[in-house]
Amino acid sequence: MSTSSKTDVSRRRGGRTANVTARVRRAIFDLILEGGLEACTFSAVAQRAGVDRSTLYRRFPDRWDAIIDAWMARAAEEVLPEPAGTFAEDLAAVLHKLVDLLESPLGPALLHVVAEIRSHFLTDYSRAYFDERMTQFAPMFEAAIARGELPADVDREGLFTAAAGPIYFRMFIAGRAVDEQFIHSTVSNICWLYCSPSAAAKVSLPARMA
Repeated sequence: MSTSSKTDVSRRRGGRTANVTARVRRAIFDLILEGGLEACTFSAVAQRAGVDRSTLYRRFPDRWDAIIDAWMARAAEEVLPEPAGTFAEDLAAVLHKLVDLLESPLGPALLHVVAEIRSHFLTDYSRAYFDERMTQFAPMFEAAIARGELPADVDREGLFTAAAGPIYFRMFIAGRAVDEQFIHSTVSNICWLYCSPSAAAKVSLPARMA
């Protein structure tokens, strides 16, 4: 199983192929939400998406490749930031979208997928998922570096882990809500740890738009 096959979520675009890909990804999410991972078999995905099983086998070595592909596509749609002008604003937007995702019905399903990956020691899939997430966040980091807010050699994985980790802990370990103040404090702490002094001193986040 090659890592490249697990992380290539931009493949198979255009025309009928794109339509099939969208149907397969939608089928995966619907099946997981309705019946958990046990319901997400190739046979069930093919039937729900209206495609032959051979179509799935040509694209994915096994169902985990298909599940990771679907999750990465959804993450790109729901968690990636739109440029806001400062790294603090971009990071806050990412964390807000992450909270929205985790509070949606997809949140528990995502945690279920992650737990299954770890319980089956499928480390290649776990690594591929996080690697692709960092690739998706690259424009945010590169823009901040270009503006002089972050050093060129910033530990991107460490920064994102330090930013997202408190969100997961507060929601799923402490069992508390993640409010605006918590996100503001988290972003402020990250900026003081990783940003240039001048950028950190200017951190000021507007209230989230409803």
